[in-house]
Amino acid sequence: MSKVDKDGIIRAAEDVVRERGARRLTLDAVAEQCGLSKGGLLHHFRTKQSLLKAMLEAATARESELTAEFAAAGCGDGGTLSARIESLFALMADDESLPRSLIAAVAEDPALLEPIKAKEARIRREVCESSSDPELALLLLCAARGLFLGRVFGVMQADDPVYERLHARLSKLCAEID
Repeated sequence: MSKVDKDGIIRAAEDVVRERGARRLTLDAVAEQCGLSKGGLLHHFRTKQSLLKAMLEAATARESELTAEFAAAGCGDGGTLSARIESLFALMADDESLPRSLIAAVAEDPALLEPIKAKEARIRREVCESSSDPELALLLLCAARGLFLGRVFGVMQADDPVYERLHARLSKLCAEID
């Protein structure tokens, strides 16, 4: 039996969703993907819902970490729009880092998204409060989120040349209002 921690299980679950689709995310499939027995997996996650919740928490934590990194590097001030948009584009750049747990959560239990909705409301408030043009800031945030979800749901590909053009345009507009 392989020694796998919770982070490894979450990565394996994301792999299952990416490779097989959200409907094929089962505890058996995840156990197989990470080389654990089902009992070994159940030791860490008693239910599929608890696994999905952990997947969503990991995804939101990663976005928050990236936002903080971009803010610290001078892209925005603390959690402003520029840093948030850069974090989304960084996630979109790597197919493996895309949180396909969003698809699985919506398919399995939309109520799992409630904490994400609350966090998004807080982010929108922060972006508006830190911007000289709150409505334009929200429009830019929503545009970036739309591109992000297009990548998550697989309707847009990472190598689409429109990404770089839109990224540059969003960054320029953010600089004007941040």
